[in-house]
Amino acid sequence: MAIIMIFTFLAMIIFGGIAVDVMRFETRRVAMQQTLDRAALAAAGLPEEKDSTKVRTPTEIANDWFNKAGLGADLNMVTYSTPVVTALSVPGKREVEISASVTSQNYFMGLFSNRDFLQGLTSTKAAQGVERIEVMLVLDITGSMNEPIGNGKSKLQALKEAAVSFVNIIESKDLKHNVSIGVVPYAAQVNVPAALRAQFTVSNLSSWNGVANAGVPDINCMEFPESGFDTTGVDLSVAIPMAVVGDSSSGTTTNGTYVNPQGRSNLPCTTIADNTSTAVYEPALNQIMLPTKDGEAVKAKINSLVANGNTYIAVGMRWGTALLDQAARPIYTALLPTGDPKNDMTGRPVNNGQGDTRKIIILMTDGEHVTNTHVKDAYKSGLSPIWRGADGRYAIRFVNPATGTPIRPGSEATGALSCSGWQLANYGTREYFVPHLKRNSVRPNDGDDAEGDGSTANAAVANACDPRAWLSTPSWSGSGTVTQLDWSEVWRYVRVSWVAQQLFVRSGVTGFTDYNTVFNAMAGPYLASAPGNTTRLDQLLQENCLAARNSVVAGGAGMEIYGIMFDDAPSNRGIAAINGCASLPKTTYYYEPKDAGDLTAAFNQIALDISELRLTQ
Repeated sequence: MAIIMIFTFLAMIIFGGIAVDVMRFETRRVAMQQTLDRAALAAAGLPEEKDSTKVRTPTEIANDWFNKAGLGADLNMVTYSTPVVTALSVPGKREVEISASVTSQNYFMGLFSNRDFLQGLTSTKAAQGVERIEVMLVLDITGSMNEPIGNGKSKLQALKEAAVSFVNIIESKDLKHNVSIGVVPYAAQVNVPAALRAQFTVSNLSSWNGVANAGVPDINCMEFPESGFDTTGVDLSVAIPMAVVGDSSSGTTTNGTYVNPQGRSNLPCTTIADNTSTAVYEPALNQIMLPTKDGEAVKAKINSLVANGNTYIAVGMRWGTALLDQAARPIYTALLPTGDPKNDMTGRPVNNGQGDTRKIIILMTDGEHVTNTHVKDAYKSGLSPIWRGADGRYAIRFVNPATGTPIRPGSEATGALSCSGWQLANYGTREYFVPHLKRNSVRPNDGDDAEGDGSTANAAVANACDPRAWLSTPSWSGSGTVTQLDWSEVWRYVRVSWVAQQLFVRSGVTGFTDYNTVFNAMAGPYLASAPGNTTRLDQLLQENCLAARNSVVAGGAGMEIYGIMFDDAPSNRGIAAINGCASLPKTTYYYEPKDAGDLTAAFNQIALDISELRLTQ
């Protein structure tokens, strides 16, 4: 019995001793872990010193924490290794990883085994978003965003909910009011408020109601030159052409039949500006919103967006980078509030690459680039040869673009003042073609017919010249007072295709009889051309994204780009475009949400990523 009691006592000593050794080690390890965590948070925090010569490195800060923590003081048989501090290179952040080991000599375990000590490695990681954050939400509002995605929601509604959730998270963490958020809604173009447009130097500004350079109310789209996509800033003194507010895409009935003037059905700049069938006045709703610290205003803007139009991701991105670049500071100074602590934008945008500020673009789309036609600069503004009557009908004065001399059917080729056989003394003064006066078929003159009647013996010729449609002055029955239009007001009233088909092709003038030639030619009196194919648009996007990521001054970080490809792109080209645009690592900066829940989760994760100082390991 005594022997059993002795063995039991020894076992108690052994196991109790082991427990003491383990508890001692765990106590020291926890002390080390807590010190590591605090040191990492301190080292990841951005320095407050303004003098760069006094700014301490993350290693210096971490070592100082360890020195002051007193680890090992008055403790025997415990060794703490020197911490290894790694400052990770993450754009726009300060991220620190620290590791160290704890060695605790055993009191009891060494008596019964060769285990003289317990040792363990401890590590931690902390990341600090900077104190000031400048965010631009570059959001797709193209027509495909109206598509349903289930649960009674459209893609646009899902986007609104996700973006509002993003703002809510930012607001909850922005206790010092240091985060500003702007919104760039984009489709085939980006609509700019008039006050913002006025900060730039522009050309080809539209007339309105006969007033030159008045601009179209609530609609201002600018066409950045292709050469400007490889940078982020915009020189406010260099003229940028305005885009025509008009319909350069929709078709029109062919030239054989007269059709009444056809107005816009969709616009590159804004899609339903004059659409009286809807109560939604899209232009004002879809304008750019300059950055603000007022989260409620940002959410109201997001919730007001309307979807329509084609996709031009590159132009949305170009506006996002332009308004984050330091070159935009004069714009902010002129247009944004100062003095209000909750919304003071003084000094913003800060210098590119400034270490205490992150510049962030969230680029979201559900598709890929679509080529859009546009009106060339020569036909955006200035007096046109087109006249408009009070009855809403039109006439065009035909002249040779090279010489300015009048041209009419037959006259420019043969020299004969002839129109379907009629040779009239006053034919030389008939410079104006009025399409609604022209008959679809004409019986030619057989030599003694009254003007325009034609002989019944002659077969009617479709689309032949009709002298009744050619006038010496641009006036006709019902025309009232006629007005010579600026090119910009031509596009206000009628489609580009209507001008091509009805005013040019229907005339029958040699050189103007082929619609495709008229519509697509690059010189003379021809009106429209494509701005670039989809491959080129993809290239322009990548050029601008690269410039944004590299927008560094004095060794700081460039703009960070979070790319979101929502609900399956129609092809890999769209995915490649957004993925290629996003910053590295792609696991942090690129998202492919498939439904509304995924989209909200993506925006929420981005909000957390950019707004917290936190332990990440």
